[in-house]
Amino acid sequence: MSETALFQSVFSKDAPKPGQPRLRLMADDGSDTFRSVHRGAMSFAEGCFAGIRNPNSHEDGLPELPEHEALEQLAAFGVLARWVDTAALDAP
Repeated sequence: MSETALFQSVFSKDAPKPGQPRLRLMADDGSDTFRSVHRGAMSFAEGCFAGIRNPNSHEDGLPELPEHEALEQLAAFGVLARWVDTAALDAP
């Protein structure tokens, strides 16, 4: 499964299914906030992988990042990792 498909699945607002658990950053109270938080997490995760990880993993000869840019990229993944770590698992 690609990272895009993985994050679309785990942060989906849909109810979990067998073999497809969800990560919940907050309780599903049916609010716009619940929908926004999970849509944002899904998009942020996809962006981190598409815009940071994939180019650095798949392209040869990229210039070394300046320290401040490397730290910014690490910080972005740190936010994502904290969300995943603190999320509640919602499984059928």
